[in-house]
Amino acid sequence: MNYIAKNARLMMLALAAVFISASLYAAPNDPNSKTAEKARVAVEEAAPDDWHTYAESAEKCMRKKVNLAEAKQWLDRSLEIRQTPYNLAVMGDYYYMNQLPDKALEYYVRSLRVGMEQDITYQDPVTHAKMMKVRNTVIKRSK
Repeated sequence: MNYIAKNARLMMLALAAVFISASLYAAPNDPNSKTAEKARVAVEEAAPDDWHTYAESAEKCMRKKVNLAEAKQWLDRSLEIRQTPYNLAVMGDYYYMNQLPDKALEYYVRSLRVGMEQDITYQDPVTHAKMMKVRNTVIKRSK
């Protein structure tokens, strides 16, 4: 009887693992998710020169890993309107998420540079930490 109970427990654990992993990874790039829909509405209602809404909407989609193709378009549009430390860092995050560390590093550096050009006392420890992490990845890969 003990053998049957152990097998039953193992089967239950295996099924639970399958259901949990399926729910976590089901349609990670779903362009019809609630997050994507809300972001899309925000972008549609944004003023033509509202770079921040484009970048913020893209960042929300990236955080949830949904609607990434459209998020990239929004980031491109945001950067066309105005290059700021925020949208440049979000673009760095996009490239890092897509395993393009060279491009991510480029945008993190640009983000910090633009911030310092606007204010010599500018500090962004979060972007700086991301830049250093990606930099180390690039250096290790090149060896």
